[in-house]
Amino acid sequence: MSHAFVWFHNSSNKPTESAAFYQSLLGWQRADSPPGMTMFAGDKGPFAAVGDDEGVVGWIPYAQVEDVDTATTQAKDLGAEVIKAKTRGPAGEFSIVRDPGGAAFALWQKA
Repeated sequence: MSHAFVWFHNSSNKPTESAAFYQSLLGWQRADSPPGMTMFAGDKGPFAAVGDDEGVVGWIPYAQVEDVDTATTQAKDLGAEVIKAKTRGPAGEFSIVRDPGGAAFALWQKA
């Protein structure tokens, strides 16, 4: 399960303010987004989004996996805590786990 991070989501208590912050500070350009989310895109397309709190506040990197159920079970068996059970998102299904060291990340299966 060696996959690079393919997406970044800012899980925020103040998504409107957070999105405006990154747009002003880094010049990120807004892209068409599902309701409740602000997506940012560059020359190669969307790369990140800001939305409501997903059970952990902060940046959540997404790693693509073949099967989100299998990867979530494996992560749990390896000592991860499941923060958010499998959920359907706009581009697939994901779960959010916290590794044994405390870092949160998402396991994502493309739709």
